[in-house]
Amino acid sequence: MTVIREIMTAGSISAAARQLGRTQPALSATVKEIERNMNCQLFEREKGRLIPVPETFFLLDRATAILEQVDDLKRLLKSGSEAIPRKINISSMPVFGDHFLPGIIAEFSKDYPQAGFQVAVQGSPEVIASMEAQRFDVGLAERGEDSDLIHCRHFDVDCVCALPNGDPLLAKSVIEPADLAGRPCASFLPEHHIAKALKAAFDNAGAAFDPKFQMQNGAAQFEIIGSGAGFGVFSPLNAWIHRRLWSNNNNIAFRRFKPQITYRFSIITPKRRPLSRSAMAFAATLEAAVIKMLAEAQSHVDDGTPVTS
Repeated sequence: MTVIREIMTAGSISAAARQLGRTQPALSATVKEIERNMNCQLFEREKGRLIPVPETFFLLDRATAILEQVDDLKRLLKSGSEAIPRKINISSMPVFGDHFLPGIIAEFSKDYPQAGFQVAVQGSPEVIASMEAQRFDVGLAERGEDSDLIHCRHFDVDCVCALPNGDPLLAKSVIEPADLAGRPCASFLPEHHIAKALKAAFDNAGAAFDPKFQMQNGAAQFEIIGSGAGFGVFSPLNAWIHRRLWSNNNNIAFRRFKPQITYRFSIITPKRRPLSRSAMAFAATLEAAVIKMLAEAQSHVDDGTPVTS
């Protein structure tokens, strides 16, 4: 894997051989052996240079991740402790990565000043795939499932209805599709599971559903709802973000929504990637912070009925 990486970086076997302190024939033999074992040509030969085929870039990406893990393990075994600063690598869906994690990381760093952080914000499918590849220490994603590769700490929460302040429906403690029939909705993109569940709830109730504003995430819906242009149904995490982090946070009120639309997200850790003590401590801190956040989100749903399960 090191040979392939150096050849791609250097552009030729001779340059890679100089970098690695090995002979050119030895590297040529290594490349041929790898290609034979994989039954796949990794390079095209053109005017004395090696041009990687597309599959080689995929191999390099995976090989680089594996080599980084090997380097981490070597440092850990050599030190026998946390003496060497260790980055905690996190992969997170945007709603957590952009709005929730920064504050948790800042607080955690006070107790673990030696730990560094790298946060990759990705869609949930990409988070799950990267965690299954053992590339990160901690992940946050929607709808993860335990497997031989990852462990998931699930949180199931009931979505809430968001209405502009002053809306007559706020006199009710529970909002149902019949109450919202025909009103414009600020919803998610059609393929999102909340958007699908919301449409099904309206269809089952025989109520007209108008997803006039289809947005990438819940935060993008705040201005539309607050202006009175539409209502929204999203996770209580978005209610927490609106109250805690939005400057104009008094223009939306939240109520329970029936039928229940469950939003599941998970804290994910790898089963085959050894975690440092600081990474394990961060995962525990993150779980406690999520529980606290959901309790705070509950306080924004006015009738006091729990939204978590």
